[in-house]
Amino acid sequence: MYVLVCRESGLGCDFVIKGKTREEFLENGAEHAIQKHGMRTEDVYLNSIPVNLLCHSFNEET
Repeated sequence: MYVLVCRESGLGCDFVIKGKTREEFLENGAEHAIQKHGMRTEDVYLNSIPVNLLCHSFNEET
């Protein structure tokens, strides 16, 4: 399971993004960023997202 607290990406948000696979995790994170933080789809899918999010994106829950 992959997990990330949205706050770790630099946003003031306690939402926890989870996914059983990397693809599911990234899809859930993108959906949250678009719906709750007003990011544009192009920004998320063109990797124009905060570097912190990319650095923490693949933390596995133990």
